[in-house]
Amino acid sequence: MKNIVLVTQAEYNKAAAVFANAPGAECRPVSPDETTLAQTIRSTGCRAVVLGVNQYRNDLYLALAENAGEHGALIARFGFGTDGINKPLAKTKGITLVNTPVDIQTSVAELTLFHIGSLMRHLPRLDATLRAGAFTSLRGRELCGQTALIIGGGRIGLKVMRMLHLGFGVRTMVCGTASETQWLAKTGCSRQTLRETFGVEEYSQDLDALLPRADIVSIHLPLTPGTANLIGAAQLAQMKPGSLLINMGRGGIVDEAALYDALRSGHLGGAAIDVFVNEPYTPVAPDKDLRRLDNTVLTPHCGSDTVEANARMASSALSQASAFLAGITAELCIVDYSS
Repeated sequence: MKNIVLVTQAEYNKAAAVFANAPGAECRPVSPDETTLAQTIRSTGCRAVVLGVNQYRNDLYLALAENAGEHGALIARFGFGTDGINKPLAKTKGITLVNTPVDIQTSVAELTLFHIGSLMRHLPRLDATLRAGAFTSLRGRELCGQTALIIGGGRIGLKVMRMLHLGFGVRTMVCGTASETQWLAKTGCSRQTLRETFGVEEYSQDLDALLPRADIVSIHLPLTPGTANLIGAAQLAQMKPGSLLINMGRGGIVDEAALYDALRSGHLGGAAIDVFVNEPYTPVAPDKDLRRLDNTVLTPHCGSDTVEANARMASSALSQASAFLAGITAELCIVDYSS
């Protein structure tokens, strides 16, 4: 008899062929609503679920704990970030949490570059005006020779830097939380390689020192207590007039009301946002709706939503769920509950 693995509907749809043909497991799509999900867990006796980005606060963990028995229960996050998980409660209930740290950086980095290019050349506005019957150009800027500040020097940030530098001749700076020595060790690269291949001219933990010198600021961080509202009114004011802000990390890192003001005033040249405080998007203040501004490019948290990345994440989630249900835990990508 195959083990039942419940997969939230949106994630199932992203890689239906992978889930439908899972060896040794019966994957069933289920509503992401926590109450419905918990009811389905209880009715099926399921001990492993694959979840998306929704917030899960209480009943999910109680239902899994009821089914866990002596063998335990598993939450597999379809993706990397786990800010939607109530970690204290999951830990209390003895539930194992894993993520899927496969290559999503290519997909996210590519969309980051597409966003930057759209802003640099005003593509949404040009498309809209042409469709409205006009045939008027808007003068853009070249990427070559610009300086980009990457906030978060992890795998996605590095991929963005490599694409920007080798593909477009962009100089880069990096702001991270670790010391430069620690960051160099984590990248496995020498300073020379980082300069030649990734365009890195400077690394610093001092965000305020780097912001005024960047033409493009691109965020690639998880949401933690230390990164919440990292970019607020004071930081936006420090950015170059006409500079661009890209957020591919998490909603809540940028103060959206302050961002609206900086864009509306013309201080910032534009912003591209893939992640929001409220998802689906609703403005944090009714009178500061980013959708009303023509110098924004907004996408619905889809940075890793490609055929290729979804297949990799689905395969990783399934292999880990199958291993866990078989009592094999050696190669699970277990998330530290203290992180």
